[in-house]
Amino acid sequence: MRTAEADGGRNLREIAAELRVAADLFEARPEDEALGRIPRAESEGRTPQVLREIAGHLESGDWRSSEDVPLGTDELLLRFPRFSQILPIYWGQDGVAISDDMQDSTAEEGISLFLAETHPRCPWQLPGVVSECSQALALFHTEEQMDAFFCEAMGGGSGSEDFLGFFPLLARRCVEHLKEAHSPLWTPRGGEPGPSR
Repeated sequence: MRTAEADGGRNLREIAAELRVAADLFEARPEDEALGRIPRAESEGRTPQVLREIAGHLESGDWRSSEDVPLGTDELLLRFPRFSQILPIYWGQDGVAISDDMQDSTAEEGISLFLAETHPRCPWQLPGVVSECSQALALFHTEEQMDAFFCEAMGGGSGSEDFLGFFPLLARRCVEHLKEAHSPLWTPRGGEPGPSR
């Protein structure tokens, strides 16, 4: 949650407020369909109380240091929402899995196929892919760690390349494609001030 907040997502106070609204709804209309996706306490009657306790905990700031707890697989999977889709589809365990004729393709050919299928939505998709490439290189320091996470936990792959070579290659090709096919991505509108320095 702290990572999401730092990346521009909902902050802890907003999440706490949403939990309190959910607690009120559980008290007023416990059978409401809208509440079906919200987890309940083991004893359903305690759900509003538990949600309020969690909200209070979020606002308390009484959190263990991130140094106390290593990152878990579930938390790491949340950091790679695009990879969890594209790595298994395009670079699954048997190479590029999107079509039979791509099974023996190189990583470059797989990237070209991915870019072709993403186009023209590239400006909305590729910057996030580049970000996830950088995050993967920052979080996993060895090929063995990357292989264990991206192949075993996520079910994806890197085609014919090692991950340490694949992620920089994928990021570079995404940036090159954006420059060649979608430039410029932003220009100041008439009268709109440019960025201050």
